[in-house]
Amino acid sequence: MKNEVVDIFNDLDDFRRFCVRFGYRYNEADLYRYKSTAYGAYLRFKNGKKVVNGWNRDSRSRNNHRR
Repeated sequence: MKNEVVDIFNDLDDFRRFCVRFGYRYNEADLYRYKSTAYGAYLRFKNGKKVVNGWNRDSRSRNNHRR
């Protein structure tokens, strides 16, 4: 395969791993879509910035309703 195709598949794998680890919705169509919430967070993560962990955010909202 060409290097460009291999790079795209590597980016897809990295993006999927990021979404699974941080609790973002994974959609292959969001790759390279800068307006996507998940891809924007992925780019911030790759640039070394802090990213909200979606798993923690979701568990907090669920626990608040159980009072």
